[in-house]
Amino acid sequence: MSDLTLILDRRDLVVRMEAQTVCIERPGLMPQKVPLRMIGRVIAIGNPMVSCGVWRALAEKNIPVVLLPSRGKGGTAYIGSGLSGAVENRMAHYRAAHDKSCALAMCRRLIHMKLKGQERVLGQLYPDPAGWASLKIIRKCRADLEKADTRDQIMGLEGAAAAAYFRTWKKQLPGKWGFLGRNRRPPKDPVNALLSLGYVIAGSEVRSVIQKRGLDPALGILHTPKPVRDSFVLDILEPIRPLVDEFAPGLLDNPIQLKHFSPSHNDGCLLNKDGRKAFYQAWAGWLEPDEDRETLRSVAKKVVREMVNLFIGHSAGC
Repeated sequence: MSDLTLILDRRDLVVRMEAQTVCIERPGLMPQKVPLRMIGRVIAIGNPMVSCGVWRALAEKNIPVVLLPSRGKGGTAYIGSGLSGAVENRMAHYRAAHDKSCALAMCRRLIHMKLKGQERVLGQLYPDPAGWASLKIIRKCRADLEKADTRDQIMGLEGAAAAAYFRTWKKQLPGKWGFLGRNRRPPKDPVNALLSLGYVIAGSEVRSVIQKRGLDPALGILHTPKPVRDSFVLDILEPIRPLVDEFAPGLLDNPIQLKHFSPSHNDGCLLNKDGRKAFYQAWAGWLEPDEDRETLRSVAKKVVREMVNLFIGHSAGC
């Protein structure tokens, strides 16, 4: 499977299957045809007219799809394949989720990896003394994870580290971007808009990896299961967020500028059409394999593989 990112960002698009090819039609233009085997992921915004045959073909190939609302109104939805045949992994997942000691070990490990990633981001993006105090706090929170014996204590340490982490962002980012700290639903400034969009799209990649390993996307351990929420996707996403945190600030000024955002009292701060185009182009390039860094998908596979090993190891000892 290739790593082509297919963006469906217009209401007047008609998308359908022709054999193993996705056909994209737009009034007044020649149809575009993309072989299914070349598509690595699909991002659909708003209400393009996409046939059920397209969704079915994408799901059968486990090609991740993220459906985004056109103006931030409504939730994000993911489309992927059904659970794989790896029943042993799924059973181990269920057992671990219901065993307190197993679940706490998973929670500690996920947040440990996330905080380690935050330390890396501060060291790379903000290496001067302004970030040293935050680094000290994050490292202490990471060390204290071993003493945390409840999920709430673990999340408290994660919250303290996040506060220190984004405090450095506030100090270092130019004031014109209006970043005062992490906020969402809706994001109130351009930096948070980029982070939120990046996290959402990353979630589709994570979900695809989870399903391929036969795990249950909804059975969270760090994030408790809730109706209509992929809680385990959010679990695996935690160590991956620092990757998006490295990506997003690199877009500021070039190619993303203030003119690419449309602030609204009701909808928050959102990328406009030109801004989305610039973001998706940069995102697609960033996902390409690079010998100097790990890709988002490779990190997701590593985290999921480690969780599976922990599940199975704890199940064997139970």
